[in-house]
Amino acid sequence: MAEDERQTRFDTRRRIRRWRDQWERLRPHLRRIPMPPFLQRHGATLATVALAFGGAWIALAVAGTSQGLVGPLVVDAAIQPSFDGQSVVRVDPIGSLEIDSHTAPLSLQMNVRAVEEAGIREIVDNPLSFAALDEDVVSDLRGVIIDAGIRGAIVAVLGATIGVALVMRSFRRALLAGAIALGSVGGTYGLAALTFDADAARTPTYTGLISAAPGLVENAEFIASNVDAYAEQLAGLVANVGALYDTTLSLPTFLPDDDSIRVLHIADLHLSPAAWDVIDSVADQYDVDVIVDAGDVADHGTPLENSYVAPISSLERPYIFVKGNHDSVATAAAVAANDNAIVLNDEPVEVAGLRFFGAPDPRFTPDQATRGTADQDILIGTEEFAEVARNLDPAADVIVYHDPSHAELLDGAAPLVLSGHGHRRNTYTLDGGTRVMMQGSTGGAGLRGLQGEDPTPVMLSVLYFEPESKQLVAWDDITLGGLGLTTAQIERHQADEEDEAAQEEEEPETPSPGPPDGRDPNDDDPNDDPNAG
Repeated sequence: MAEDERQTRFDTRRRIRRWRDQWERLRPHLRRIPMPPFLQRHGATLATVALAFGGAWIALAVAGTSQGLVGPLVVDAAIQPSFDGQSVVRVDPIGSLEIDSHTAPLSLQMNVRAVEEAGIREIVDNPLSFAALDEDVVSDLRGVIIDAGIRGAIVAVLGATIGVALVMRSFRRALLAGAIALGSVGGTYGLAALTFDADAARTPTYTGLISAAPGLVENAEFIASNVDAYAEQLAGLVANVGALYDTTLSLPTFLPDDDSIRVLHIADLHLSPAAWDVIDSVADQYDVDVIVDAGDVADHGTPLENSYVAPISSLERPYIFVKGNHDSVATAAAVAANDNAIVLNDEPVEVAGLRFFGAPDPRFTPDQATRGTADQDILIGTEEFAEVARNLDPAADVIVYHDPSHAELLDGAAPLVLSGHGHRRNTYTLDGGTRVMMQGSTGGAGLRGLQGEDPTPVMLSVLYFEPESKQLVAWDDITLGGLGLTTAQIERHQADEEDEAAQEEEEPETPSPGPPDGRDPNDDDPNDDPNAG
């Protein structure tokens, strides 16, 4: 075996010598490829330049991205070689916007990677932070862009220097490559600064779902300019709640006793920064047993809005909720995550001695593009819900359903229906004896309430039930002034007096109360609240 291995190595060396001898005989006859004199003189320099740009480009692609915070957003920013001269902001998977911001062979690429929950929570919990948010965002954005520019320059110089050093193995040429990269970066940055067009940011190009951004930005600018004024009224609104309770006790027509079941009826908070303080104050002053929310706690139903419902747990009493058309499944889940919350979903529950039954709104219409496109869905959904409600044994004491447009279908299924949706208060009794109570917006239509010429009032009601019969005997309608107003008004109603007044009222030409659309039959303008729904 050893002899065979020696013979193999000998044969291999002999073949190598034979090939080497043949190459030596042929080499004198080979001609070099002719090169122009210019390349012969400057070829090494040109190779250095090419390697410098190539190394810088590769380095920017691999390590040129920096990360920072812009308000509550975690943003990746990078300076990239490009002939488009654009600034691009990507928000995956929503879409992107492109701005023709400069004329230079580079682009600014920004990707929104994540949202810092603490930052969003601070904005939701503290409306006054909106006032400084624009300045903070501009400052943060400027810092991120400067960091990206510095990082890009350093990475480009290092990439060019290291690339040439590894390929050409020349310290002098590596320094030359670094100088070339530094000069190119500096010149490109200078050209971008000279050709920068600030007005281009006003007309960006949108792609993807974010193409709806122009309308949203317009609304956001209006809201941001008014929300500080809205927040200033919060203290006055809450301060008047205590006076409301004192006024209630002095009313002679009805005095609730300690055994009365007290229910606080709210609806349509729409992310209002004032709502939770008002609800908490009224609930404490009236010592309510349970809070019933008829839906639309959110505005767009996005996961970012879920932190808004966290104060529910601090209300320290049962909180019954049904999903409205602005609330998503994620919104309902966020409400249910609070220990004291109960989300009604086609199953009856007994709370504070009352049997509640409710179901989510079958629609999800969080924006104007989808509003009014699912009218048939609410009719079908109400029909299905009413059939289940009628077959309950025992029957429900209170039905909770967001949209009362077809409340006549629930007539006789329960003595009382609590709803919202219309951003206006309306109470009427159906032919079968069922009373429908449509609550106004407890959030004053949320931040959208700032868009109207007249402020949307904050509305909520305290309902009193007789503990044995479970019948509604009286209720207090509480109305707080909206933006710019610190007024507080309370109206007490007794169920028997309201029923007698309705029977005595003779208006043969007036449609019966509670039309199919759930609006007040005496309302001359059913569309007076553009924020409803």
